Amino acid sequence: FGSRAKGGRPVTEDERAKVLEEEKYPTLDELRDSTAIESTNSLDLVGLKQLKQEEEEEEEKSLPLRKKRTILEECAESILNEARNHSDGQETNEEVPEPQIVYHVKRLAELASRSARSDDGEDDFLRDGDGGVRNQENKGNHNHRHQEEDKNFNGIQTNEEADIVMTVFETIAERESALLRETCAESLGLLSRAFLAVDSIYEEKLLEIAFVLLEDDDPDVVKKTEEQFSVICENITRDSIDRILIPHVINVMFKENDEQLRISSLNVMKNILVGSGNSTTFVEHCYHGTNSIGEKDLETMDEMIGCFSSASQDKSYRVRETFIQNAVEVAPRLREITLTVDASKMAAIETHLRALIDGFVLLCEDENWAVRFNCVKSLHALAKISSWDSVVVDKKSAGTDISTDKVLDLFDKLSNDVSKKVQLLTSCELGNVLASLLPGDVNDAKLSGMIQKYCDTVREVSTNRSGANAKDDDIEQIRISCASYFGAMCEKLAPIGKWDDIVEAFRLLSSPPPPPPPSAIDGHANHSDPNWLLNSNAHKARLEIAKSLETIVNSLPGDIVVRDICPIVEATFLNDLNDEVKIVTISQLHYLLQKKCSAMMKNEGTSDENKNASSPPPPSSGRSAPIVNLLSSLAEDSSAYVSLSPLKSRKPAAAADSVGSWRVRLELASSLGNISNNMPMQPRPSSLLSISLKLLKDPVHDVRKAASSMDSFYYVFKNSLTLLFSEPPTWSSSSRAEYKDASNAIESVIKMASSKIWTERRTFAECSGRALLALGEQEERIQKQDKKLLQMQNTLLTKLCFLVASDAVSSVRLAALEALVELISKDNSIASDAIVLSALESDRNEDSVGLNAIEVEARERLSNVINEVSFSKITVSS
Repeated sequence: FGSRAKGGRPVTEDERAKVLEEEKYPTLDELRDSTAIESTNSLDLVGLKQLKQEEEEEEEKSLPLRKKRTILEECAESILNEARNHSDGQETNEEVPEPQIVYHVKRLAELASRSARSDDGEDDFLRDGDGGVRNQENKGNHNHRHQEEDKNFNGIQTNEEADIVMTVFETIAERESALLRETCAESLGLLSRAFLAVDSIYEEKLLEIAFVLLEDDDPDVVKKTEEQFSVICENITRDSIDRILIPHVINVMFKENDEQLRISSLNVMKNILVGSGNSTTFVEHCYHGTNSIGEKDLETMDEMIGCFSSASQDKSYRVRETFIQNAVEVAPRLREITLTVDASKMAAIETHLRALIDGFVLLCEDENWAVRFNCVKSLHALAKISSWDSVVVDKKSAGTDISTDKVLDLFDKLSNDVSKKVQLLTSCELGNVLASLLPGDVNDAKLSGMIQKYCDTVREVSTNRSGANAKDDDIEQIRISCASYFGAMCEKLAPIGKWDDIVEAFRLLSSPPPPPPPSAIDGHANHSDPNWLLNSNAHKARLEIAKSLETIVNSLPGDIVVRDICPIVEATFLNDLNDEVKIVTISQLHYLLQKKCSAMMKNEGTSDENKNASSPPPPSSGRSAPIVNLLSSLAEDSSAYVSLSPLKSRKPAAAADSVGSWRVRLELASSLGNISNNMPMQPRPSSLLSISLKLLKDPVHDVRKAASSMDSFYYVFKNSLTLLFSEPPTWSSSSRAEYKDASNAIESVIKMASSKIWTERRTFAECSGRALLALGEQEERIQKQDKKLLQMQNTLLTKLCFLVASDAVSSVRLAALEALVELISKDNSIASDAIVLSALESDRNEDSVGLNAIEVEARERLSNVINEVSFSKITVSS
């Protein structure tokens, strides 16, 4: 401060004090003065704290409302491309990319429906869907920010919030972009949950949006909208359904000239009646209603079934096609509900069922071949209803006037149709209809005639594969269809003794394609011949049979499986040129071996009675050596056989493709444990260790990982212990050879621990833990101090601990640590072993350079496991 005021006069002490009071800048001496510190003790700190807490509580109360409005407005602005305020207060009209709008539409629908959801509020579509959209929209951590913002959002609670959401969807439903309209249609079902806490007028607006989208020019938008009505009807009120939705679709059905709108109305009515399966359907509401409500519901059902009946006689054949497709979905639902309704409603249900079935039967003679074509495709559903009526005997059951004989008559008439396409489709659907009719009351003569017709169809198309009609795609399509339904047929026919009638069809459908014709140039097989390439599609028929092996095997007795199924699987499926067939067969193989094993055990029980029989047993009923040999060849890496010229390859081109064949080895590695569990152990034990060793040394990492897994190597090794610890002198020469192969295989696995290839050492680390666990379960041999077992156990444990303590590759050390963690958590006796403790303490004082965080964390987990099970306070330091 100056020593003089304005005008030159001296500054008084009062003026100086006033200036200091106004500016409140205390001097350093004042801050140090104890009186200044003591003066703060006179402040009401408790009162200030309470005031601050009250202000924070008020702010927290108002924050959710502000946050909800902010999130909704942010989505709306992004979707509608409206001006947005930046942090500097300026507005921008930059165009939002379409993928970002799609993201925000889905986000808005999910947020709006939060209050009606029963989950923890987590954003499902943000978590596992539309990843590509999110990557385009959010660079950096914007998605994470949105998830954090949306976490506590509790759905729409006010009409103002509902207005924001509804405005967005009304706008999107009329956008020019088909992708945006389709996204809007996909979100309708989710959005229908959003308006439970607000005025019902928003349900009406939602239905208006759906009606607009049903009239869209894009068929994908229309289809998505139709599908959403099954969910919409489960979420909106019954009043909205009765007052708005149903009158609208009925009105369109009777008064609209546009056939596409009538088709959409039929699809919407079907979705209303059938529902999504997650709650009580509209049909159940109608037939379970009581008093005046029940009568009104039945009147509504009468009107809707009337719409279906009129559709069966519509002038547009596309509408009649739609009736067929929807009638076979609605009729079974009506048939199912007859078991739960009152007897007073039975007459109404019977009338409705007959209306649908009569319309279907009428269209089987339609003038348009496309309508009859759809009748053939849907005839199996009618067959199911007829079989149900013949099996279920209940006084309450509604009659449908459709019998299995009538279905067979319809099928026979359609199979002789004037249209070639209809005839071909009956050949494709023959197995499906036959499987759907059973176990109904089918006339035995007609059933035998259907089976014979099926077998004749298979024989005819199999014969024509190499004939003049080999270029016809329909032939292979019929074979594929016949094969796809063979499993269902076998499941129904085998229990009633009809397997011998269809076994020929099984052999024909399982047969490989004819060989390619020789080339005119060098005489070798011409793999580029168009006829042969077309015939090579026959693998799809074998693929369908391979997929049905479980059903076929479980439907047949063990001796029939050994006689009819095993030889074909061994000769054809496991040697197939197509990798996909081999992969599926390997995944189903344990079912086959299980039945074969049970048949062999049964034969062992009766062997004493047949000792003096002169005829030897059939080859397929003996040991599983053929299957083991085939699996061993499949386990080999075929890349060694690949050559530049397929004609000079030591294997066929399809089998020499290492890119495809590694998937066969992967499936074999994954299934080897199940196969081992079902291998016959009588009259002598067997082992798959030699096959497992090949897979453990496979050049593909995924194959090695699967082969060393708990589900594979553990069971293979465990099931081999009986062979490894048995006494060879009592065996035949073949048994000695098998024992030698298993012993050599386990010795090779142990040698992998000292291999110069680090991947082999890592594979050993993964295998050794499973092997030690299997050895630890041999309690009887452990009590007897079996030398072989103890020596093997000590060798494996020593090698494993050596890898933990001194291997130079961190990945190997980590695998060894993980193996010890898994082993000790399941076998507590290892925790206090001196070898383990010594290995873990050996590097306590060594430098930690080279250890990563994952390895350090694994060591800590191992230390914790040991401390829990053995109370030895060891720290596995890094």
